Amino acid sequence: MQDNVLEYLKRDDSLDLIQKYVFEQLDIENFQKNNVSSEMFFLFSSVLDLGKKVRETLKKENNEELENKIAEIFLVLVSLCNSLSINLFDALKGQDKILSL
Repeated sequence: MQDNVLEYLKRDDSLDLIQKYVFEQLDIENFQKNNVSSEMFFLFSSVLDLGKKVRETLKKENNEELENKIAEIFLVLVSLCNSLSINLFDALKGQDKILSL
């Protein structure tokens, strides 16, 4: 995605709106959709990088790199949900049983 492509999102935007926006932006950017294998590889790689950043961040006070990595993982997860036709909001609502324990 291009730089600042997410600048149009607002703090109070719904999860549905964010998922739709990511889908549209990846479509505009000609991102290869429906390539679940590539998205999964990128997700695993990003989570591994996140683990490294967490360890590094524990040693210093700057969280910017950690925040960026977490945002990247969120975007990859949203993209993966789009590729698999999963509504992320509905999926989260289905987790009520786990969250109410």
